[in-house]
Amino acid sequence: MNLGRRILLYFTAFACGWVMMGLEILGGRILSPDFGSGVYVWGSVIGVFLLSLSVGYLVGGRLSSRFPSVVGLAVTVVLAAASVVPVALWYPQISGWFADLGLHERWGALLAAGAMFFLPSVFLGMVSPYCIRLLTESVDRVGSAAGTLYAVSTVGSFLGCIHTSFYLITWLGIHAILWLACGVLVAVAVLLAAGWRVFAAGAPTAARPARKPDGVSVRLAAAEEFER
Repeated sequence: MNLGRRILLYFTAFACGWVMMGLEILGGRILSPDFGSGVYVWGSVIGVFLLSLSVGYLVGGRLSSRFPSVVGLAVTVVLAAASVVPVALWYPQISGWFADLGLHERWGALLAAGAMFFLPSVFLGMVSPYCIRLLTESVDRVGSAAGTLYAVSTVGSFLGCIHTSFYLITWLGIHAILWLACGVLVAVAVLLAAGWRVFAAGAPTAARPARKPDGVSVRLAAAEEFER
């Protein structure tokens, strides 16, 4: 695989890690008007993300083994964007509906967090296994590819956490950030699909084996040498 395609895959993992951690930070803010901002809320948000990521890793690993193509990865990123749209449209109503059930705040917060963030986190969790499968060209490179990609993805998550909590919530607010997350994911999917085709021209091709001379060619060459 050429360098351009590798960069595309690393960038995809980085951007999805950024978005995922940004959504996790927003989760606590979204639930706080109805459930407060205590340990139950943050425990629910973190727990939902951890569970859904584990599901995403499992599903993404199996799908990438069956359908190892960049189309599958791009579709996964688009599905992640689509799953954020209902949250952006109705997050106050969803949170309020679970609050009105009269459950203890720990269970209400857990159910509300699951309803809003389970699917986005599953799709985002599927990205890393897909990228690793596409990056891996031989068994000897699996460890190196996985380690590098998870490092890049985690750096993206760190920056998404800091940028969202320190700046974006103050500058844009929850609603705008959710739509920004959708837009970023769609842009990443388009860039991945388009860039994959562009960098195909630079992909290394196997050299053709040298053609063995046939018997006629050998005899002609010998005759020419004799005439000299």
